[in-house]
Amino acid sequence: MSLAAAHILGIGAVTPLGRTWSESLTALSAGRGAVATVRSFDATGYPSTVAAAVDFALDDALDRRLTLLRPAMAEAVRDAKLELATIDPSRIGVFIGAESGRAPLPIVQKLCAAAGGAATFDHQLFGGSAVSVAQEQPAFSLLMSPAAVAEAIAVEYGAAGPVQTFSLACASSAAALVEAVRAIRLGRCDVALCGGVGADVDPLMLAGFGKLGALSSRGESCPFDVRRDGFVVGEGAAAVVLSKKPHGAVAAIVGAGRTLDAYHLTAPDPEGAGAERAMRAALAEAGLTACDCVQAHGTSTPLNDAVEASALRRVFGAALDGASVSSVKGAVGHWVAGAGALGLVCAYEAVRSGTVLPTCGLVEPDARCDLPHVRDRAKLRTVGSALVNAFAFGGANCSLVVRRCD
Repeated sequence: MSLAAAHILGIGAVTPLGRTWSESLTALSAGRGAVATVRSFDATGYPSTVAAAVDFALDDALDRRLTLLRPAMAEAVRDAKLELATIDPSRIGVFIGAESGRAPLPIVQKLCAAAGGAATFDHQLFGGSAVSVAQEQPAFSLLMSPAAVAEAIAVEYGAAGPVQTFSLACASSAAALVEAVRAIRLGRCDVALCGGVGADVDPLMLAGFGKLGALSSRGESCPFDVRRDGFVVGEGAAAVVLSKKPHGAVAAIVGAGRTLDAYHLTAPDPEGAGAERAMRAALAEAGLTACDCVQAHGTSTPLNDAVEASALRRVFGAALDGASVSSVKGAVGHWVAGAGALGLVCAYEAVRSGTVLPTCGLVEPDARCDLPHVRDRAKLRTVGSALVNAFAFGGANCSLVVRRCD
């Protein structure tokens, strides 16, 4: 390991397939998927009527993002078996990937009514009516901030070290992990509570992603498949506890890379140069030229999957044929800000237990995505190292390497 490692002490996740990572792992290993008709609101007439939603009850927070992230972080802290109370609070950092929050649908409807509900915004009417609506949810303005999630986690665990929120669309939580690793290496903190959350199964996001043409018209998430035509919105949270000291850790993050395409606001660089540079940077930090498995970004969009596959082939070369590649988004949809953290949890599981999860929905691989896919059920194999990719709208690219501790 060429640079100081950030040891992985604990993981946790809330997914549409389980309240805990253990529950989710069982379902994911069996090739189960969670894509279903949206039930939280009437999606008739929307660009897509399906999503991978967390439909079971959780302790409700004012902010949907915290409803999902809190239990995931609690599981990760338990899994870490680390007494946070014995650690100097100023040495505990929090690094979270999250995008702006949104008010619950009933509040949005009331705010629209307060503005007159017409084609033009009636400022005077809104000024006279909005106060009573705001009183129903006094913390609403604070919870609209991406930073509120990381700050709430910091308060809950008494973390007084660096607290950072990363809002880079689909690369948000991967970027949070990259910077957590760097903070540990630079001595800015000894322990980092990291993760990401996606809470985008709502009318605004379903309409917005549909308008971009990013959603599957067939309502199916099938990364790298010849039939893929867009992603399916998902929601959930994944959390990771990192430490400077090993504390008996099985694996560590030993490589991290971040780049930007500087190409287009929504489309990736068709040559995949930025993605390639991120992967090469992460591998170089880890002192590797390839890994045993790849938890791909794999969104199920036609261009993104083909670009990632091509970049992987260039980076790994002939070694790619001996690796195992999969994307968890086939099962639980695209969590956007939370996607990278979930990918890291999957990669860590591959190193820890040798369980390489399958790409759910992959039936007929596209010839342009010529990869050693894992299909149908989890594959058991020895995994010494794993690569995680997260590539975002706007061209932000993040890659991480997880390696078994010596």
